[in-house]
Amino acid sequence: MSDLYLVRHGQTELNVRNILQGWQDSPLTERGREQALATRAAFEARGISFDHAYSSPLGRARHTAELIVGEDLPIEPVDDLREWRLGTLEGTSNRDMPPQPWGDYPVAFGGESEGELRARMVAALSRIMARPQHDRVLAVSHGSACQEFLRCVTGGGEQPDNGAVLHFGYCDGAFSLLDW
Repeated sequence: MSDLYLVRHGQTELNVRNILQGWQDSPLTERGREQALATRAAFEARGISFDHAYSSPLGRARHTAELIVGEDLPIEPVDDLREWRLGTLEGTSNRDMPPQPWGDYPVAFGGESEGELRARMVAALSRIMARPQHDRVLAVSHGSACQEFLRCVTGGGEQPDNGAVLHFGYCDGAFSLLDW
């Protein structure tokens, strides 16, 4: 069995302001950088090192991945690890959104459906983990993207906090949630 460590990026300036980011970007806050470094320290304390590292190409995820792995490992950007594309809802207050699950709500605003996001994340992480010699993999993504992957694997789950780690096992094309 291979290990996938799926991490949500650290806190951003737009997270603090309760602004929907989607495919827009926002820099990490000082707290976000501290979260990434704390995640790095937690991996080191557990003796966990990675043979491969992947990240959404958005700066907040890429910067989090860089802080976690340091100079030790190159980080490959993967477009399909991006956050939920919310169309014209991006940049608006998340307080104006209906309660989740949003389902197809963003589609009317030029975004993607919840099902499209879930399928994109599952396909991307399945492709990554099926590669040879991918025994211990770091992937840094986003809140809703991580949540949809978690829901696919377990049938439920809340959006992980900024900097949270989800640990999955991968064997014979299937994922399972493991303890972190």
